[in-house]
Amino acid sequence: MATMQILSLRSPRLNTRSMAFLALLMALELVLARFSVGTDFLKISPAFIATALMGYYFGPWWAAAAAAILDQVGFVLFGSGADFLGYTLSAAVAAAIYGMFFHEHSASVWRVAVATLLVIALVNVVLGTWWLVMMGFDLKVILWPRVIKNLIELPIQAILIYGVLKGVTAVRPSLA
Repeated sequence: MATMQILSLRSPRLNTRSMAFLALLMALELVLARFSVGTDFLKISPAFIATALMGYYFGPWWAAAAAAILDQVGFVLFGSGADFLGYTLSAAVAAAIYGMFFHEHSASVWRVAVATLLVIALVNVVLGTWWLVMMGFDLKVILWPRVIKNLIELPIQAILIYGVLKGVTAVRPSLA
């Protein structure tokens, strides 16, 4: 009897076609990130959709590597202030979580909900708040607004990711 694999720790081999597709998703994330609104500690952006797609198509390892590179490229192209590698780590962790939950799996409500909850809780609230505290923000001032913002974002992100993954499942290109 075969057991159901809950998480995928595999990533596909890259060829020229798949690298071009990964670069396209990276460019999409850069574009979507430009539509962010908010302050340094309360920023909202639709870039998570491209990150989830990178995880879906390329698994945790390639998605994490692409997200880390993309964080640095985004800083070089559009950043202001000091470059902070904590945010690079956060981007890689979020992409790896999406890759573990979505790569080689069909989109299900529970899978999308758990992955989104982990990214929101671990990456956005815990790591993101920790990085801001390390940069000098007062934890007592930023924690609750960040928690409330992420609680509001959680169902929105989960619904959008679920819809996008259901949509791309029907038209998933062959990357082999």
